[in-house]
Amino acid sequence: MRGKLISGVVLTLTFVTGCTSSVDRVGGEAAPAGSPAGSASPSTPGAPAPTSSGPSAPATRTSGPATQKSEIRRTNWPNAVIRNLRFCGESDDSVSFRNGSNGLDVPCRILPGGARPVYAEFIVEEPANAPSTEDALVLVELGNPDAARRQALVPVQLGDNGRNRYAWPVILGDDSSPAGDRVMTFVSYRVVGQNVEATVRKLDGNTETRRWRKADGSGNWERY
Repeated sequence: MRGKLISGVVLTLTFVTGCTSSVDRVGGEAAPAGSPAGSASPSTPGAPAPTSSGPSAPATRTSGPATQKSEIRRTNWPNAVIRNLRFCGESDDSVSFRNGSNGLDVPCRILPGGARPVYAEFIVEEPANAPSTEDALVLVELGNPDAARRQALVPVQLGDNGRNRYAWPVILGDDSSPAGDRVMTFVSYRVVGQNVEATVRKLDGNTETRRWRKADGSGNWERY
């Protein structure tokens, strides 16, 4: 595996607040399906403008046009095998998704409700002179739809062989309510430099912006 998180590019991903709706992205800002679309964020002079895509198009790089599709973008996420994804509670070294779920009694689902991955070069390559490759940030949810659930944002990086996908420490959402009827959801998220910024809908239904940064060399995150 490769090491730390570093400055990357800015990408915005939109996904739904629940588990059953599709996703709309408009003008680089998030809007859950079925609600009015957010307005576009103004571009900073001299900085690349965020790109957006519709529900059927993959997210695109903002650092310049890619000459060919990166290996991480070839990932079939609903059927991906991701190593070190301990959030899903499996004892094995890897989690194997099939049709978006690992199939356990308490399932772990990847990109629920039509959520999309964000691609960016935001994890350091080791050794330092290794060619940089794109990484991914994906939404994963643990729990049954009619019971207590919890969401997390998962940074995913290719292994040294260019094939295996490894999860780094995840960004956890809040615990659900004791009865499981209220769940904190990520409304939108993006990578900003070495940090992650997200709009979340809390258990009380209100939304707020949260930011996380690297806490240590192992890739753990802390809110700030």
